[in-house]
Amino acid sequence: MSAQEVEAGNRFSVEVREGQGMGQGVGQGIGQGMGQGMGQGIGQGIGQGTVWSVAIFDPEGREIALRACRDETEARTFASTVRQHIAWLSEARFREIYRLAEGA
Repeated sequence: MSAQEVEAGNRFSVEVREGQGMGQGVGQGIGQGMGQGMGQGIGQGIGQGTVWSVAIFDPEGREIALRACRDETEARTFASTVRQHIAWLSEARFREIYRLAEGA
């Protein structure tokens, strides 16, 4: 496949989470192909123990990767990068970069 024939965009999505522990989200964002992702934080932090994370979902909506972040800025920056990659990369290349198993 030549560079001009490379398929771009895929159906992965990303979510920013704010909470006391991994998986307990209050903030969320959705990224879907062609760079139309958006993130919205909801409410206030839950105190000094607030944990930020970014989850990546496969096209079927299953969570396949979760990254802990030190604060909101890091979480939103990482999610923005993932959204760009969702829009620009083929599914195969996206899986390679984020080390996602084919069946995951």
